[in-house]
Amino acid sequence: MAEAPGPVSRRYMGYALGICFCANFLNYLDRFIISALLPEIKKDLQMGDDLAGALITAFTLGYMLAAPIVGVLSDRYSRPRLFAACILIWSGATLLTGLTRSPGEMLFVRVFIGVGEAGCLAIGPSLISDVFPPRQRGRAMSLFFLGLPLGSAAGYLAGGQFEGPMAWRDAFIYAGAAGLPLAILLFFLRDAPRGLHETEGDEGLRIVGFRPYLGLLKIRTLLLIILAQAFAAFAIVPIVHFGVDFFQTIRKWDKEDVTLMVAIATFAGVGGNLLSGFIGDKLQRRLPGIYALIAAIGFLGGLPFMVLALNAGSVAAATPMLSLTMFCYFACMPAVNAQIASVTLPTQRSMAFALTVFILHLLGDTISPPLFGIISKATSQETAFTYLPYILVASGVLSFMASRSAPRDAVRMHEETRSLPLVTP
Repeated sequence: MAEAPGPVSRRYMGYALGICFCANFLNYLDRFIISALLPEIKKDLQMGDDLAGALITAFTLGYMLAAPIVGVLSDRYSRPRLFAACILIWSGATLLTGLTRSPGEMLFVRVFIGVGEAGCLAIGPSLISDVFPPRQRGRAMSLFFLGLPLGSAAGYLAGGQFEGPMAWRDAFIYAGAAGLPLAILLFFLRDAPRGLHETEGDEGLRIVGFRPYLGLLKIRTLLLIILAQAFAAFAIVPIVHFGVDFFQTIRKWDKEDVTLMVAIATFAGVGGNLLSGFIGDKLQRRLPGIYALIAAIGFLGGLPFMVLALNAGSVAAATPMLSLTMFCYFACMPAVNAQIASVTLPTQRSMAFALTVFILHLLGDTISPPLFGIISKATSQETAFTYLPYILVASGVLSFMASRSAPRDAVRMHEETRSLPLVTP
């Protein structure tokens, strides 16, 4: 495995973060472009809300089932090369989405988009955690997770540009083709030694073998953060997936206005994304649980703005409320991942991030989109949207609990890290 030799340079740090950000940007663009095009897809393939919800479930099944495998492999082998392979899988499946002719075919390729994208959030945060020292880790995570608001906004904007009953197919073909050059760049990126900034030497930690995934659940902070994200995914993913369709069909707002509103709100999330990392890094030495606390504030603070946005009477009234919602919720993603890195061993971080992906999707958005579609079909989309956001209260409470347990878990992690064997030069 090609490792970045010795202490990594600033040039390497910037280059590695830049490539990982681009991969994460493309990850979310490919994931959310379908939401902007959902009305056209439903019409062309004759799909109801139940089948439309199943598209998310198909993606999530591939995503969560592949994540544990990717986690084990990336804690043992070259993370950049594995990351590159994942990009090729999800980009190829995105391209094939534009060639599907039936709901069954689309469900099938969505599974493989999930399989590929499982690598992004299992490998990316783990690699960044080793490239950057703990005092800079929150800011690095914030920059990496800028791919979430920027990629999501780009997906909505790109989807809004393709008009006509068949034009949605071209959107997927172009989006899928963009992954090839990025995969090549990642393939030749050197890996960083595990635990480089958490040992006295610069050799990195030896990967000591498979550690049971169940053992990670004994880390109280990690378990609480996973459950907090599961509740958040249960509430937010159906809203994101069906939101454009809701505003168009129920509120009767123009498609261009809706996609622009969602894009503006998503860009507003950039501020929350960056702020959480910078605040977390400033305070993490005095408050080891600050990242989880930021997530708690974000989950609870965004709830009233989301409710107001969903019940607004016009695009003009909904846009600032949705923007404040995104500001709060995008602050949560880098915060929870920085907190996970602070309480897990360097040799297990990819597995910890993979376990997070698996459980939060198993308990979260595997069930919620089709359930949302069933409720929507039986009652109305408006009824489904009325009650779903309040699940986020659980996310806020669990994140606050994680902030209380984080100091103890961080101390335990540092003590165990010092006892792990080093790679001999």
